[in-house]
Amino acid sequence: MAPGGGSFFDTVPVGGDVYILKHIIHNWGDEQATAILRNCRSAMKTDARVLIIDPVLPDPGTPHFGWALDLVMLSTLTGKERTRQEFEKILNAAGLRIGTVFPVRTLGEYSIIEAVAA
Repeated sequence: MAPGGGSFFDTVPVGGDVYILKHIIHNWGDEQATAILRNCRSAMKTDARVLIIDPVLPDPGTPHFGWALDLVMLSTLTGKERTRQEFEKILNAAGLRIGTVFPVRTLGEYSIIEAVAA
């Protein structure tokens, strides 16, 4: 991979302590999101973390700006907003699990999802 370039679908830098994916995972469908997360899992040290900064949708019917953003993602990209259970599904498929979910109200309705090795 050339310095400063590359694709997270191919590889990510090996041996990092933290991999930060801000506004990345929600751009992709489940298959592509799992591939990105699997590459992070393959590259990370045993005690490393993946931090996903995206909305975490509440139960259906609960007001949240993420529901409107979900429509935008579905109509303009291949992505989607996800519930905690949907994040668990793609993380588990990548060999990761949720450690903690931190709501970050200063970012609107976003959360930081801390993922660790399963």
